[in-house]
Amino acid sequence: MSDLPRLSVTSSLPAVLAVDGGGTKTAAIRVGQDGRIQDFRVTGGSNPFDQPAWRDVLADLVTPIRAGIQASAFGLAGYGENRAMGQHIQTHLQSLCPDAPLSISNDVDMACGGAFAGGAGVLLLSGTGSIAWAQNAEGRSQRVGGWGSVFGDEGSAYWLGRMALEHLCQALDGRRPEAAEFAQRLCTHMDWPTTNPEAMDALLGWHAEQKHPRSAVAQCARLVDSMAEEGCQHARFLLTQAATELARSIQTARAFFPTETLPWSYAGSVFNSRSVLADLTAVCGAPQAPVLPPLGGGILRAARSAGWAVTTGWIATVAQQFALLASSSPAKGAA
Repeated sequence: MSDLPRLSVTSSLPAVLAVDGGGTKTAAIRVGQDGRIQDFRVTGGSNPFDQPAWRDVLADLVTPIRAGIQASAFGLAGYGENRAMGQHIQTHLQSLCPDAPLSISNDVDMACGGAFAGGAGVLLLSGTGSIAWAQNAEGRSQRVGGWGSVFGDEGSAYWLGRMALEHLCQALDGRRPEAAEFAQRLCTHMDWPTTNPEAMDALLGWHAEQKHPRSAVAQCARLVDSMAEEGCQHARFLLTQAATELARSIQTARAFFPTETLPWSYAGSVFNSRSVLADLTAVCGAPQAPVLPPLGGGILRAARSAGWAVTTGWIATVAQQFALLASSSPAKGAA
């Protein structure tokens, strides 16, 4: 982000703040009344259900850039899923941003607001976890999925990484011979031995030493996508399975509003995979490109809370700023 301005911690320039907190990373962005980005920062995951230090993660991210904030919007993975945890989140965020309007939502709700600029549609979020969020023209919403890594998150980066490791294990001990080449290539990518018992020792040791195992498993999705791009058929099969699960979420979300034709859009690292996007398009139709990324949904929400004039031109300026931000970041794979 070397070509975007950095904001002094002592500045009091009017601005709004948006924070997008997921299982693997948390991003904060500060935007001025002219629609230009004043600051952008990224740190580790802040999902309170699997990140014990979530309070510190958010405090360290927000505190240096909160001066002069006129409103803030937080979209956090897991918010709204447990009443007691929701109260803890509200209390903590109110202490971080006590002097201006504060909006808190699930991360996919915020992402939907960005993708359709507040309009109707189905937003499919697939990063470390997965969830679909539908909103109709009247503002009614419906959630599909998002049950977490133990019970769901089908098609997510974690799900894809876990499936890859599961198939690797089954190939290594002979239960899935069709995945033998895939297992050999994945072991090589991970710098593990390619035969048992050494491969088992390496895999179990790798998992045991991870500080955040869920995030580490999710990162394996990127390898699956790279292997598919290199021509590995079993890796491509796994991506198709992920797309099938994600398509089911879109179809189910649309079915809640049968009298409306809802477009769909997307957010999350899994959609860096060309294969997943192609498979989803074949089943659900072409996606609508997001008007704004998830953080942009938070910026729109915060700007409206601050009483700013959120015009089409202002949204276009914000979109251009996000495009500049994206162009300054390195390309990433599926996780």
